[in-house]
Amino acid sequence: MRNLRISILMALGMSCSISTGPQLGDEFQLGVGENAALEDVGLWVAFVGVSEDSRCPLQAMCVWAGDAAVLVETAPFPDALEADSKTDTLHTNLDPKLLPLGPVEPVLVRLDPYPETPSSIPVDAYIATFTNRQVP
Repeated sequence: MRNLRISILMALGMSCSISTGPQLGDEFQLGVGENAALEDVGLWVAFVGVSEDSRCPLQAMCVWAGDAAVLVETAPFPDALEADSKTDTLHTNLDPKLLPLGPVEPVLVRLDPYPETPSSIPVDAYIATFTNRQVP
């Protein structure tokens, strides 16, 4: 199922544009269901969804800041059709915030929108900001 999702996302991405994806060190944003080809590091990254969002709303008083859990799917690029994809969870305040994938680490920078009141955020409203950094 995961390979099928990556295949469909990859096909849609290729048919829509021929632009280059984010480069090493660039920040990039993905909405739920969107993906990016990190060509210079040979990786597809897809924002699958948010499995939990317990961040403290701006208009509330909380004991701690809370956390959001972001589901991320990765697969080797350009042969994602032939490779197994992998789904991981990244967090906004807890660990892990990054995926150690050899010489590069995709990092979750933030998740928007930040809750203002104690209400749920529609799934399609989430935007995750990532960066891909080189391991020192």
